[in-house]
Amino acid sequence: MSSTISATQKIYQDLKKRIIRGEISPPTTLTERKLAEEFNVSKAPVRESLRQLTSEGFLIVYPRKGYVQNILTEKDYHDIQQVRIPLEELSVSLVIANCSATEIKNGLTFKKHDEKNPYLSENTQFHLGLAKLTNNQQLYDVLKSLLAAASRAFILKNGKRNITGTDLHQEIVQAMLAKNVALAKRMIRNDINQQL
Repeated sequence: MSSTISATQKIYQDLKKRIIRGEISPPTTLTERKLAEEFNVSKAPVRESLRQLTSEGFLIVYPRKGYVQNILTEKDYHDIQQVRIPLEELSVSLVIANCSATEIKNGLTFKKHDEKNPYLSENTQFHLGLAKLTNNQQLYDVLKSLLAAASRAFILKNGKRNITGTDLHQEIVQAMLAKNVALAKRMIRNDINQQL
């Protein structure tokens, strides 16, 4: 039983990562049989992984044909960014209220990432780092999901072109270090709005 669960999780994580990174292109049809061969497992863990990805909105199932990536539109991207604004304003408020200057600086310092992949870019890492500093797992999970969807939509729209952190990130950090909630909220809102 445990080997089935771990196989399911492995397949789920692998496929999710490939979808987010744009390695599985929208016209590609995924089938249980081919994936079972690729992962060298029975169809059961593959089926469960595909069901989970479908329930999370990553895939659409076509009975007797297979699964294809759920294509996100420009409107989807815009809607995701709008939803992020109040959540990320909440993030900066919580970080200012609960984190020391050292925690903020350490939590928002990143190594160079893959700037051709929005999900691994410095920009995404900044926003995930900010959510992580809130120490609110629910908020982090929701923002992680929204950022993954925004990355998928961005890749579908723009391909894998370079993405860089915005100039506003340092200003957001400085506002948080100064404990200026109003300014930090305004800057995070401006940062997200410029991505719309």
